[in-house]
Amino acid sequence: MAKLKDLLLSQPNISDLDQMKISYALELLRNESIKTVLYCAFFFAIGYLPALLLCMAISCTVRVFSGGIHMKTNVGCFGMGFIMLCGQILLLPSLPLSQLAYTTLLWISIAVICFLSPIASYKRPFKTQKRYALCKKWAILFSIAWGLALTFYFQPSQPQHCGIWYLVIQAIQLVCQSIYRYYKNTNPIGGQNHV
Repeated sequence: MAKLKDLLLSQPNISDLDQMKISYALELLRNESIKTVLYCAFFFAIGYLPALLLCMAISCTVRVFSGGIHMKTNVGCFGMGFIMLCGQILLLPSLPLSQLAYTTLLWISIAVICFLSPIASYKRPFKTQKRYALCKKWAILFSIAWGLALTFYFQPSQPQHCGIWYLVIQAIQLVCQSIYRYYKNTNPIGGQNHV
């Protein structure tokens, strides 16, 4: 990874801003790769890899554009992600809820995600209104697409319930971030500034 970084940063005519973007992207790639391998190994070992892959697919399409709670360290990020995944995959799907309750939770969560998205992270604030609008559009489109898939494509099952719980927790994160920003007076409800 260090050689790739050196190669990319040694290119002529790269601005300081572009160097920062390259460094951030490579750091993100390294950290996410490590987390993904560790999560996959754990959930494969206990027999829940399909549910993990579904949650990761939702994360790569919804969370990337809608935002949420971000930890300031890699260890904190890994730990919080692990706790949330264990909740979404191992604990919450075992609650005795009817399919109607799951469907209701799903669509309420999607409405919240559509209304409150996007929320920028402290490392990646929105620089322009255009970027904000683009993230909002994709967060809405992917949320609705996953809602339709989880409602009509997936049969009522453990993976379907994991996907629904992923979106419920994503909506809760956006609500928490919006409340935090409201009381900190830093762009309440959605907003373009970082935390």
